[in-house]
Amino acid sequence: MMESKVTVVIPFYNPGAYILEALDSVYAQTYKDWKIILIDDGSTDDTVVKIKDYLEDPRIKLVRHSQNMGQSKSMNSGLNLVETPFLIQLDADDWFYPYTLEVLLKETETVKNPDEIAVFSGNINLVYKTSVDSEATRNSKKFKFNPTTKKLEWLKPRVKSRVIKGRSFQERYEFLLANSSVWPRFYRTTALQHIGGWPVDDPYEGRYAEDIRVLSRLIEHYRFHCVDKALLNHRRHNKNQTNNIQVYRDIMEWIVWDSLKRWGDEYEPIFTTKAGWTSLTGLRPKSKD
Repeated sequence: MMESKVTVVIPFYNPGAYILEALDSVYAQTYKDWKIILIDDGSTDDTVVKIKDYLEDPRIKLVRHSQNMGQSKSMNSGLNLVETPFLIQLDADDWFYPYTLEVLLKETETVKNPDEIAVFSGNINLVYKTSVDSEATRNSKKFKFNPTTKKLEWLKPRVKSRVIKGRSFQERYEFLLANSSVWPRFYRTTALQHIGGWPVDDPYEGRYAEDIRVLSRLIEHYRFHCVDKALLNHRRHNKNQTNNIQVYRDIMEWIVWDSLKRWGDEYEPIFTTKAGWTSLTGLRPKSKD
């Protein structure tokens, strides 16, 4: 086995069976010399029992928090143990394509001036799962009578998906005005260490929008590079943190104000709210008076 170049950090809190798909997607990688650090952020379910067979693999480490500490602190727990040049975050309800790690590692070797890049990413496939029959969903039925065949038929779930293209970022204000993250986040370990890891000095102590928080710090010193290829499947469901629109609106506005102040306090943000979501749509230069 060759020396590993990447560690997959998987933070989780009561993920159920989803985490098995996440782990299996790492095992299915065409690049085999990976490591995994699992961060159990105070789970109260039986996840550790579910994954006990995986823990026999010497490439996998498990860290357990005695209480729930949130995403940023969990990622920092993982960062403290990473010994590879790169770290990629995989949330427990998402999964990789089989070629994800190979594509990203190859990109780090072929791109110009790689040391200037803190994060490599790609396109993301959003996956939605719904029932084929709204009435059956309301009645919590798994079967429906078909009057044509006169039989009970199982309602197979309908899976919808759509790919969102990622993009590269060269400059801090460009990133802030994009109102977007990057996926998957394949970090250069030394870049994360340079900024002190994931910041936790916001009102929620890093529990929400941890990706935008750390990216807004990294873009101050580095570039972000995107590969035009789908590299991550992201599952959309009713337990996604981003469903808490009010909290995300508050933290995103806080991140913008904090970033602008840190970057010289030269601009005031212009926000637009649509369907409950707030976006940064412009920057107004501050008066010199």
